[in-house]
Amino acid sequence: MPANARRSSSRKWHAQRSQPKKKTITTSNASQPQMASLAYQGLPGVKMSPLFSVAHEDHAADEEDAPVQVASLSGLARLAPSGLILQTEKVDAGCFKPELMHMLKQVETHYGRQVMVTSGLRPIKVNRAKQSLHTRCEAADIQVKGVSKWELADFLRSIPGRGGVGTYCHTESVHIDIGAQRDWNWRCRRSKG
Repeated sequence: MPANARRSSSRKWHAQRSQPKKKTITTSNASQPQMASLAYQGLPGVKMSPLFSVAHEDHAADEEDAPVQVASLSGLARLAPSGLILQTEKVDAGCFKPELMHMLKQVETHYGRQVMVTSGLRPIKVNRAKQSLHTRCEAADIQVKGVSKWELADFLRSIPGRGGVGTYCHTESVHIDIGAQRDWNWRCRRSKG
């Protein structure tokens, strides 16, 4: 081995020895176990406990029996930080205007159940003169478990200062927005027989 290579190797060895040993954080040396939560209250079906727990201070390769609590994240992709339930992970409700959020919280309070958002922010459609309020985070399509779309639409229409409320043939969702007050019910067309 050339002299330059030996000096470089020796410097690396001394540098590694002089650095403080990294300490693994465990439940015994951590100040407080941390909780992971995406909502202000407990999540439905999720037991609130630390994401993981390790009882052994050193993690040796031969310690396969070290107790570990595995974190389960199923369902979390469908819960927004606002506490709203999202129908799929593709639904974007993170940008909703405060006025819209206030109306959605009124619905939750009235029915005692969480609102499920089936459509939130939508992309802007090119070459379209009038854009949907969904493109500005001012509209949502929603459902409430156990509540018909007709009952939900009636309640939404009773909220003072509400915008548009609409129902559609092809879905149980109800549209609510913070635009101008207007109403619609798109019924299914009967096929010509």
